Amino acid sequence: MVTFKIQDMFLFKEKKYVNVLDDEDHVIAEVMKTSISGNEKGNTFVLKRNGEQSALGIKEGRLIFASYRFQINGEEFILKDNTVNSILYFCVDGMLHGKKLRFEENWDHKIEVKVDGKKVALIEPNAFSFGATFFMDQKASRDLLLFSLTCMMYFMFKIYKDETEIIESMFDGELF
Repeated sequence: MVTFKIQDMFLFKEKKYVNVLDDEDHVIAEVMKTSISGNEKGNTFVLKRNGEQSALGIKEGRLIFASYRFQINGEEFILKDNTVNSILYFCVDGMLHGKKLRFEENWDHKIEVKVDGKKVALIEPNAFSFGATFFMDQKASRDLLLFSLTCMMYFMFKIYKDETEIIESMFDGELF
């Protein structure tokens, strides 16, 4: 397993990007917030690594469930909230190059990343900061597509959590 982490997201307020660090705290990638036509404003992120970049954002026009646009090397992939599971917890499904991908929150509030049903990574949000630690299968970590998507899916998870907290507070009567 390879370990890497995303710095505290509060850094987005201080600068335009956050770093992805390896287990020795060396910068291996940068993630920036951006806007891309066709995506919701403020809900798109770009990852730059080794001169290559990829983007992940929430498509415009959602009512309840999100569709995600992942763009890399001139290709575009669509992933979607799982309409059954996403009511209770974060769960996103998609197909990339003929392989089934799933990002699914487990009972420990960590996100399991599965390719064709096999767990290849685990995203562990940090309890005391707005960063995360990633544990990834060595082979998967060398796949730019999977590495990029896994890093940026953490930001989609944070958006999901923020939005579900608002909905929960409405049901609890906190907003009325």
